[in-house]
Amino acid sequence: MPAHGASVSWPSSTPARFLPGVRGVLSWFVPAGLADEVLALAREEESAAAAAELPARRVRLLPARLGLYFVLALCLSSGLPYRRVLGGLCGLPAGEEAASTALTALRRRLGPRPFELLFARVASALEPPGQQAWSHAFGLLLTAWDGTTLKIAASAGNAAWAGPGGTGQGGHYPRARLVALACCGTRGLLGAAAGPFSTGERALAAALTGLLHRGMLLLADRGFYSWGLWHAAAGTGADLLWRVSSGLHLPVVRALPDGSWLTRIEDPRAKDNRYRKNGKRRRAGKPPDTSPLPAITVRVIGFTLTVTLDDGGTRTERYRMITTLLDCRAAPAAGLAAAYARRWAVETCFAELKTALRGPGRILRSRTPDLALQEIWAYLTAYQAVRAVIALAAAGTGTSPARLSFTAALHAVRGTARLAPAAALAETTAGTLASPVPDRPGRVWVRGLREPGAAYPSAAGAKALPHHMTCTITIPTPARAPSNTTDQQKPTSNQKSQAP
Repeated sequence: MPAHGASVSWPSSTPARFLPGVRGVLSWFVPAGLADEVLALAREEESAAAAAELPARRVRLLPARLGLYFVLALCLSSGLPYRRVLGGLCGLPAGEEAASTALTALRRRLGPRPFELLFARVASALEPPGQQAWSHAFGLLLTAWDGTTLKIAASAGNAAWAGPGGTGQGGHYPRARLVALACCGTRGLLGAAAGPFSTGERALAAALTGLLHRGMLLLADRGFYSWGLWHAAAGTGADLLWRVSSGLHLPVVRALPDGSWLTRIEDPRAKDNRYRKNGKRRRAGKPPDTSPLPAITVRVIGFTLTVTLDDGGTRTERYRMITTLLDCRAAPAAGLAAAYARRWAVETCFAELKTALRGPGRILRSRTPDLALQEIWAYLTAYQAVRAVIALAAAGTGTSPARLSFTAALHAVRGTARLAPAAALAETTAGTLASPVPDRPGRVWVRGLREPGAAYPSAAGAKALPHHMTCTITIPTPARAPSNTTDQQKPTSNQKSQAP
C-alpha cells in the first residue's frame, strides 16, 4: 500500500526506455502519484513567479518523474556514479544508460523546489497511536531541533552562496546549513530548513515554528535561545524546554519546592529603548518611565550533571534550562532534567544522515547552489524513508524504534531496489528486525574533530576513556538574587551629602 495514499499512474505518452517501474521501498514511500503531484505544484509555482503560463514541456527520454526518483536513488546510494544508479533504477543493460551530462541537465531542469515540496509532504513524527514511554514525557510528545552543516563541492558559485566564513577556519569546501525538527522517539523528521552557511541557526529555526503545536515539548540547546524566537515558539501552544547560557540574567521571583524557580524575562529590545528614552527624559528634567515592560514568565531549572566513569574519574557540568511548564507538581525539576537528555536524539539523526546515509567525510557532489539544495532535500527524504521502515517494523513488534539499527535498515532498503513495493517492504522490514541494537548501558567516548585548525585535538592516538559511565543530577536550592531595573536611580540629597 502506498505510504501516503497517492495513486500510481504512468502517462502513456512518455517513452518507457528510461522510465522506471514502481519498485523498491522508494516507490512505496514516494508513489508515482505523489511524485507527479509535487512536480505539478512546482511547475505551477514557477509559472506564477514568471507571471505567465509556461509553455508545455516536451516529452523527453528523461522525464521529470524519472529525475525525481533518480535523485532520491542517488542519495540512497551516495557512493555510486550517475550511470550505475540509473541502470539500477531502470534495469537497463550495460551500455544503454544515459550520459552523465544528460542526467546533470535533468537535475538542473528540476531544481530544488520539487524535492522541498516532497519532503514537506513526507515529513511526520512516524508515531504509533497513543503515548509511549519512549516518545512522550509529562503527556507531551518529545521533539527537538538542532543545526548542522554539510560540505558541498568547492566551486566559485557554491563559495559565493555560502557567504563569509562558509569554508570554516582553514577549510576548502563551502558549507550549507541545515536545521531539523525531529521527534525524539522515532527520530522521524517533522520538518527542516536549509540555506547558506551565512544564515544563522536561529533564522532557520524561525521558519519551523509553524510546525509546532499544542501537545509538543520542544527541546533545544543553548545556541537557540533569543527572546524573539522563544516568544514565537511559545505562541504556537507548544511547551518549551531550552537550555540557556549562564550569562542570561534569571532572578528568582518565586522559589518552588523542587529547587526550580519562576522568573520574568523582559524583552531586551524594549528594555534598551526604555533605557535610551529614560536618559533623554532625565536630561530634560522629567521623571523616568517605570511602566511594565513586555516580559515572559518562565520556570528555571538549574542543576549539576556529574558523570562518573568506571575507573572512578568524574566530570561535572552545570546546566540552566527554562521552560513553559510552570507547575512543579505536574513536571518536577528532576524529570525535566532527565527529559532534556532526550534532545540527543536529533544529534543521532544528523549522525545517521551524514555518516550512514551520505557516507563519512563525503562531500555533496553538486557544484551549484540550486543542485546542492536539491541534494539536501533529497537526502532528507531518503532518510525519512528509512526511518519510516524502522517505525513500521517497530510498530509491528511493539518495540522502541531506538532498538532497531538505521544501518541495517539502510542496507535492507538498498538490497531490495529491484523488488515490487510490497515484496520490498516485507523483505526490508524482516531485514531490519533481524539486526536489533543490543541493550547497552551508558557509554562515553572522547569527541574528536578533524577540521583544520580545530580547537579540539583529534581522538586518534589519544588515550581512550573508559567505556561505561553513570550520571547523577544535583538540583540545588535557588538563591534569591536582587532584581535589576532598566534605569539608574538618581541619588537622594542624603546620599549626595554622604558621598566622599
